[in-house]
Amino acid sequence: MHKSIISFSIFSYMRILIILALSVFLNQLYAQKSTGTAAVVDSLNQEAFASKRSDISKALNLLIIAQNTAQQIDYQKGLAIAYLNEGGIYQQQGFNKRALTDYYLSLDIFKRTKDTFNLAKVTQQIGNALLLEGRYDTAVTVFNECLSIFKQYNKEEEIVNVKNSLGLIQLYRNKPDSAVILFDQALNISKKIKYSYGEKKALYHLGKLALNGKNLDLAVSFFNASMEIDQKINDRYGMALNNLALAEIALKRGLLDDMYALSKTSYDYAKSINAYDLTYQSVAQIINYYKKVNNPDKAIAWQDTIIAVTNQHRIKENEYASNFIDIIKNQQNLRLDKENAFIRAQRASDEQLFILTVGTFILIILAVLVVMVFINYQKQKHFSRELRAKNILIEAQIEEMGTLNKEISYQNRMLEADNKTKDKLLSIISHDLRNPLVNTKGILNLVNQGIVPEDQAKQLLLQLETQYMGTTSLLDNLLFWLKGQMAGKNLDRSKVVIFQLVKGLEDEHRMLLERKQILFHNLVNPQMHIYADKEMIRIVLRNLISNAIKFTPEKGMIDIKTEQTEAETIILVEDTGIGMSDETIQKVNAKQYYTTAGTSMEKGSGFGLMLCSDLINRHDGSLTIESMPGKGSRFVIKLPHMQA
Repeated sequence: MHKSIISFSIFSYMRILIILALSVFLNQLYAQKSTGTAAVVDSLNQEAFASKRSDISKALNLLIIAQNTAQQIDYQKGLAIAYLNEGGIYQQQGFNKRALTDYYLSLDIFKRTKDTFNLAKVTQQIGNALLLEGRYDTAVTVFNECLSIFKQYNKEEEIVNVKNSLGLIQLYRNKPDSAVILFDQALNISKKIKYSYGEKKALYHLGKLALNGKNLDLAVSFFNASMEIDQKINDRYGMALNNLALAEIALKRGLLDDMYALSKTSYDYAKSINAYDLTYQSVAQIINYYKKVNNPDKAIAWQDTIIAVTNQHRIKENEYASNFIDIIKNQQNLRLDKENAFIRAQRASDEQLFILTVGTFILIILAVLVVMVFINYQKQKHFSRELRAKNILIEAQIEEMGTLNKEISYQNRMLEADNKTKDKLLSIISHDLRNPLVNTKGILNLVNQGIVPEDQAKQLLLQLETQYMGTTSLLDNLLFWLKGQMAGKNLDRSKVVIFQLVKGLEDEHRMLLERKQILFHNLVNPQMHIYADKEMIRIVLRNLISNAIKFTPEKGMIDIKTEQTEAETIILVEDTGIGMSDETIQKVNAKQYYTTAGTSMEKGSGFGLMLCSDLINRHDGSLTIESMPGKGSRFVIKLPHMQA
């Protein structure tokens, strides 16, 4: 009997060793093949990146091949870099929504693979998108986070790119002293490491600073130096930029023929790479030239060109914006399918293991019984006790398998519930994004066709403006929520002066407050401060103030107050609005999404309040709602005291 057991154990170990050896061999073989193909993907990505500012079609075709190859071999890093490069091309063309789609796909992969450096590169590109949209405060926060990571990895080229972007924000904010420091730093590092792209960008930005300072000779020298590098690396985008800037200087000097020649050259370069923004600016300069030389026919002809460029760009950008939500939803569904497939595979594997275990024990038991027949009754009793012990073990394993199956079933239910929640959220957001687009198109058609009187047209345009601000707020909330979902947003605590934060939000909403004649009282103690994530607290207060304006009728009142106890800081947002029913409050507390209308037909879905609740919970605080229909609402934020 003992010999049989020993022989069985030796056979089992040998089988395991053979399987392990075969697995190692196959993994090494696959790794060699994958490595070779991965090198091809890396090469395609590098070539596409080098071509994106001179040959857009070539770059996009290379990236399509890189994406397909990376997907075939499951090379996630190569696929993410291909998405990142593709997003950069669409951003260069002026398609921010299409670029954000690619950045989302890339960000999702780098987050799952825990690639901190490349995650920062994608985040930097998102910061550039925010910069182009004029959201400077958020962009600065993003760039500083990226700069910290790039310094840790000692990536000087990326440091140069961030400093150029930060300098550009200071340029747009009319802070030339701060801007020149950042551009000089970028220029010096670029020269040291021989980074042509960073050097020519810094030179161009210094030229813009000199132009703003009306030092035309210095500006010309910077632009020419930047263009010399553009010509060496065949950067058509950069050459279009520099020619356009030199055309502006020629206009200031009254050199109209030079202005036309430079503008036309800029147009040719921009059109060759489908850079819509630069094409538009170049055509605008050409039209200006023909107006200066009194040639209206030529001006009108080029005006038709600029209209065609604008319409083409708007159609594509709207198409990309509509596809953004669909792509996010498809990615979420794909990930859920993979998770469910993994659970099913795990369950099947556990069932096979259970069957193998039971079968093995049964074989052992039968062998024991056969041996006992040929020995004696006493030994039969001895091994019967052994049999009973093994049966108890089998029963325990069966019970354990039952527990495991229950856990898997529970996980499936949780995944299905989470998927339904995300589907409902995305459906509401898609509805709230697309409806304003449809309304906008209808209003613009009415106004453009002259169907409505002038006074009604003004009311429609005011309605359009309200819809625009609501849609912008929804997109801000969505992007912030997505960043938290994809990048795992951590708290960045700092000193936050609540009075200043509320004052800034009052200024931001002043137009809506004046339009509805709402009295806004900032009753916060100017000296009071908390230690919290400033951006998160700003998002919360912005949503609560926006909601208060939305649901407060004309000539109503909004008060912002604060209180402090030994343990916590309390922020109160009170309004004299239409209030909320108990049913609505229950939906908010249960994170159920709904649609309701404000006093001026503004749309509300509850998504903003859900985001507020989540952000306050991250601070270990609470958000409660006190409301009565027809009397108004009171939102109470409680934050525990924290040190810096």
